[in-house]
This record gives sequence, C-alpha cells and structure tokens, in this order.
Amino acid sequence: MYIYKELATDDACLKRKNRIIHKIRMNAGLVNVYLICLAGGNDSFDIIDCSNLKQKGYPKENLYVIGMAEGKDSAIELSAQMFVSLSKRYGMTEFKTALLNARDTLFRSY
Repeated sequence: MYIYKELATDDACLKRKNRIIHKIRMNAGLVNVYLICLAGGNDSFDIIDCSNLKQKGYPKENLYVIGMAEGKDSAIELSAQMFVSLSKRYGMTEFKTALLNARDTLFRSY
C-alpha cells in the first residue's frame, strides 16, 4: 500500500490520520472510514470502505491512497474536490498517469 505524501482528509479524519493509517497497517477494524485510492481502470478514483481491507484476500499491495474521509458522503465530496484540485495542478483530467509516473517521489510505501 502506498500513501500520498499530501494526503487529503476531511475535518473528521484530520487529527486521526496517522492513527487510521496505523490501524490499517495492523488490520484493525475501522468503521465508517473510507479511503480514496487511484483506480485501476479508466476511472480516476475508487472509494474503499476500510472494513474491506480486513479480508485476507483483499489486494492491498497496489493501493495508492490519496485521501481518507469519515462517511460515504464526505468521501464523495472530498473526491470531487480532489479531482478539481489535481486537474488544476497537472493541467489535465488524466492526472492519474502523472501521479503514477512520479510515484517514487509522491508516495510513501507502507
């Protein structure tokens, strides 16, 4: 799993983001916390419930986490804000390839 160095969070997860990351790494249960990850296909983002990560067969190796939020609605709002800000920063809507090309400098491995 890779965590974006400029991890975006909502207000509810802002103070707890390091604790949440630690719980994810230790396979602890998290309720109502959603991760915003780069999608594997043509989409920009996947919104993943953290309770799915407890499953033994869930593939965590190639997850690129760029945001986290408490609650599904908050995660959707945050992903829309992130889409706009990343599109402005990289000047394109295909920012996913730019992020993956610079993953050694933009992401930390956990």
